[in-house]
Parts: sequence; structure tokens; C-alpha cells
Amino acid sequence: MFRLIQLHTDSGVPRIGVDADGYVSARAALAHYRTAPATYFAVGRFDHEGTLTEVILDPICGLDGACQRPASVIHAKTYERLCERCAKGLEVLTVPQLARRLGIACRLAPSVARFRQTSLGLRAPSGNRIAREFADHVHDPAWRSELCAELATSPIALNGLLIGAGALSHRQVLDLYPALCTLGDELPDSVRTDLRRATARPLSPAGVAGLRLGMLNS
Repeated sequence: MFRLIQLHTDSGVPRIGVDADGYVSARAALAHYRTAPATYFAVGRFDHEGTLTEVILDPICGLDGACQRPASVIHAKTYERLCERCAKGLEVLTVPQLARRLGIACRLAPSVARFRQTSLGLRAPSGNRIAREFADHVHDPAWRSELCAELATSPIALNGLLIGAGALSHRQVLDLYPALCTLGDELPDSVRTDLRRATARPLSPAGVAGLRLGMLNS
């Protein structure tokens, strides 16, 4: 039996949440996962007693697949999948290191897509830059304006927003909360709507970001 799982941290300790719906195959579970990748962390394999025995990760970088490069590592705080290029400068875990941290076998699912190229070559890792700059620049109106412009035109920028907001410590959230709420109000309508809806699942990466940006599902 396979189920979709969520992963969040509680005082630095990873905690796993399990969706109620079950699937007969990993392929079927992954197909459903890819319809809402910001909501879930991965697919879990469960034995006949309902014990989680394996975590199966989507093989594509990022929450929304915009990068399209093969994922190779996991962000050490937000647990997002990243390729080597997007992981540059970030604190990451290898898949075996993730397995040791969770105490459960972990693997990447077989690749299902080739990475995308544009006339400028491979996509630049704007999400990586946004994630690195987030804590130090979210108070800056000019930086927020540039971020919102990127969010309106580049899907991969949302990945950086989710990683950056999710990686904030509790103290940083308290210190930056006025600026975070201001950013929440300034986001493009479509992004704000998606994040507000995601707060119904507060342990998902998008739900965490939505709540930290002062949003509530209504």
C-alpha cells in the first residue's frame, strides 16, 4: 500500500504526516502527488500492518517541477528536492543522509522527464537565489517588488519563496513578521490565492509559507 506523506519539523525533529487515501502502486501515488506537489513531501510505502517502510521521492528538482533537472539532494531544513545547480550554497542532505535522519529507507523514483532548455540554455536557478536572500532582504521594499515581478513570470521563483520562508527560524519569523505580512499582501493574486488555500494543510511547505506570510484559509 502506498500513501502520500508530509514532512515538517517540530523543534528541529522531523515529523511525518500521512494522507488517508491509499494507492495500489507507487506509480499511481506519484501521479496523484504531481497534481499537488506543494502539499506533500513524497510517497510512502506501507507494509500490511500500516508501518511506513520506505519513502519514495519525486526525481525532479523543486516543488513544481519548473527546473526539470534531476534531483540529487534534499534541503536540510525544508526538505525540498534540489538538483546540484539549485543546491549551490544551500545546506543539503544526500538521500542516504535523509534516510539516516528519518530512520526510514529513502530513494528517488525513476526519472519521468528530461530537463527543459530555453533559447538561453538551462534555466537559471532564480529559486536558489531567492531562498538564499530571503531572510536578509524580505524587509526591503525594492527586493520584495522584484520578487513579486519574478513570481508573476517565473514558476521556479515560487520554489525559492517556499524554501526561503520555510527555512526561517521561529525567532526570525517573529522579528520579520511585519515584513512577511507585507510581502503576503504584495504577492501576485494567483500566488496569494494558492498559498492561502494551502494553509488548510499547515504542515505542507506551501502551508508553512502561507501562514508565515500572514495568510489564513477562508
